[in-house]
This record gives sequence, C-alpha cells and structure tokens, in this order.
Amino acid sequence: MDTILYPIMWVISWVMYGVHKFFTAVGMSAGAGPAWVLSIVGLTVIIRILIIPLFNKQTRATRLSQELQPEIQKIQKKYKGRTDQISQQRQQEEMMALYRDRGTSPFASCLPALIQMPIFFSLFRLLYAVKPLSEGIYQRDSLGAINNEIAKEIGNSTLFGAPLTSAIGTATEYSNVWQIRIVAVVMIALMVITLFLSQRLIMTKNMPQNATDPDNPAFKMQKYMLYGMPLIYVFTGYMFQVGVLVYWLTGNIWNIGQQYWLISTNPAPGSAAYKERQEKIRKKRLAKGLPVDEDGEESGAEESRGQRQQPLGKGRSKKARAAGQTASSAATGEKAEEETPAEEVRGKDGLTEAERAQKRYERRQAQRQRSKAKNKARQKRQNNNGKKRNF
Repeated sequence: MDTILYPIMWVISWVMYGVHKFFTAVGMSAGAGPAWVLSIVGLTVIIRILIIPLFNKQTRATRLSQELQPEIQKIQKKYKGRTDQISQQRQQEEMMALYRDRGTSPFASCLPALIQMPIFFSLFRLLYAVKPLSEGIYQRDSLGAINNEIAKEIGNSTLFGAPLTSAIGTATEYSNVWQIRIVAVVMIALMVITLFLSQRLIMTKNMPQNATDPDNPAFKMQKYMLYGMPLIYVFTGYMFQVGVLVYWLTGNIWNIGQQYWLISTNPAPGSAAYKERQEKIRKKRLAKGLPVDEDGEESGAEESRGQRQQPLGKGRSKKARAAGQTASSAATGEKAEEETPAEEVRGKDGLTEAERAQKRYERRQAQRQRSKAKNKARQKRQNNNGKKRNF
C-alpha cells in the first residue's frame, strides 16, 4: 500500500514540514512540540481550501438532485414491482437521461469524499512510518521531507500528553497507556458530535421542504447517514493515531463552518434557511424605505391585503382613465378637458404604484413563458430518448 500511496505521502510530508517551518518562524519552539500538532491542522486547512471548487460543485449537484427527486419518484413509481431485466434497464436509462438533461450526475456529490480518502489513508501510513523511521528500520532513509531526525521530533510531539503516533490499539507500546486512551476517546467523542451537528445542520436548515418527505429515498438516506456515519468513528477510531484524529476533527469543524457560511449566504431555495434570509432582506428593505421585493410580492403579502387588482394594458388603461374623467365631469357639471389631473405619487424607484404593478405583472408573464418553454424542451428530449430504444 505504501508504494501506491507514496506520491501522496511525499506531498503530505512536505506540506507538514512547510507549515511547521512557518510556525517556528513566527516564534513557536522548533523540534518536538505543539508546532507539529498545528502542522496537521494546517495540512487540513490547506487541503480544504484546495477542494473548495469541488465543494461548490457538490453543492450544485446536491441541489439539482433535490429538485429532481419528485421526477425520480415518478419514474420509480412507474416501474414499481417490475423486477424483470428490461424494466430495470429502462428505469436506469430514464433516470440517467433525467440527470443528463439537468447537467448533473448522482455521483457528483461524492467528489470531495473521494478526493479526501487517499489523503486520509496517506496521512495514516505516514504517521505509521514515523516510528520505524526514527529507529532507522524503515525501508527508506527518508519519506519526503521526513528523515530520521524529523521523525524523532514528530514521534516525541504530544497532544495533552498523548504522542501523535499513538492510538488506542497501540497504547500498550507506550508508558502512558491510560492517558493515550483518554485523549483518543475524547477526540473520537468530539468527532462524533461535530459530524452529527454538521449533518443535522444540513437536514434542518438547508433542505427544501419538498425534499423532507419521509417517503423520499434521498431523505431516508440522509437520515441514515445522520445516525450511521458517527457510529463509524466509534468502531474505527481505536485504530487511528492521535495525529489522524486531529486531522479528522479539524475537518469536521471546517465542515460546520463551511455549511454555516453556505446556509447564511446562499441557502437552498425552499429551505428554512432560505425563508429566514428572505425575511431578513425584506426587513432591511423596509427599513430603507425600498419596495419589499423587486422580483415579486412576498409570499402571503397579497392575501393579507385582499384581492389584488390586476394591472391593465395600455389601451385598457387609456379607456379606463377616459371613462373615469367623463363620469367625474358628468357629476360635477364641468368639462373633462378643464379637469386638472391629480399628481401621482412616485416612490424612490421613480415609479408609481400602478407602473410598479405593471412591471411585476410583465415579469411574471415572462417567467411563465420561460417555464413553459423549458418544460416543452424537456418533454421533447424525453420523447426523443424514448424513441431511441429498441425494446
């Protein structure tokens, strides 16, 4: 395994060495000490920064998958109970065609995890090699930037008294067995808590309402992960070194911060976080004296004001004004030409209420036309995909 992972282990060793040099340059003590613990934290941060584009792609893929769930459920319902090979093949083809039409893939949301797993195992093997390197019995004289001297520094560096290279499973090889076990157990408990909080933050704040249906397979899978993934730490944490646990815990804390930032700045449409953000924006616009919503009235606002009067076209507006002026003139006995029109109240955007309503109406009509065009194009693609089948 070390032969396969050696290139990644080599890169990790130099990143840790560079981060360690940075901390010693700013005043931390060289040699064994906290600087090597922080080098693992720095390694985690650098990796997470580098995979931010993948995180953004994962976010887009997850949202598209959530939007596609109603259509996926229709396909699954269509082939429910059909276990023959042809029906199963058709179901898979229809689902893949649906993903292709939307420009996504069911595996796109797994990219960050797939990238991080080789790094995780490379760090595990690197820390495993530190002890034989420090004793001069490793198969190589050095491993990237880590030679015999640096290996001794890493091996003697501790976190609350537990060496970075120690684990629950190897605690008996050290003199402070119980101290290592206590530190490792606390680290594993923190990892379980942070992963649970990260998953729960997504489920309660950043999932659209239509995706939280208990019968939705994606929601069921998310719920299983909420309780199942933390259990993996409980059963596998005993074999990982304290240094690997530092890497894992730092990554979980980063995930919580990243998810919170995403939910605050760009929540999924239809989610609880999205509604909270829209409410904040509405209050800010009201405080500034601006229209409540440039893209349309706030949901529920029209109902609270009663039946909204539909805006009129230009021709009908002229007729209505002329009719209003004639009726007013007949009641007062004056000529319509002599009546002075009332001054219209204009807002900060330079528009009257009627003009603003007309713009909203036109925008909604355009949105409906675009939506109809997209639905027709999607239906046409589905029909074409169906025609290509020979069975």
